[in-house]
Amino acid sequence: MSTFKEYAKRAKERMKSGFWEQAHDNIKTEQQVAATMGLDAHKVGEEGRRMLERRIYDYDGFCEEREFYDKVVQILESDELVSNPIMRLADKEYMAALSPSERQSYISKLAAKYRAAVEKYRSLHK
Repeated sequence: MSTFKEYAKRAKERMKSGFWEQAHDNIKTEQQVAATMGLDAHKVGEEGRRMLERRIYDYDGFCEEREFYDKVVQILESDELVSNPIMRLADKEYMAALSPSERQSYISKLAAKYRAAVEKYRSLHK
């Protein structure tokens, strides 16, 4: 199936399922919860809209990013002391197939992605 047809099919499914109403309600609820917790409701709403946009336009990337972020949150909220979170997040099988310079590049990118996820977590949980 062509990419255009796939996008159209997904859009039609979103319209039929009430996706937009649910997304709007979810963002409003998150903003209200954030306001009661003393967080910046506007930031929470913007983050919700960005996630919604990624979910629609880059579904595979959204799922991968969300999975990565969930792992980071699990590490941050864990009672366990994690001395090397980057290596816990790394794909060891993938790293085994890389040359030393490629491995270093992979770890650097992973570290940057981890830092961004930690900043996102801290900005949402202040």
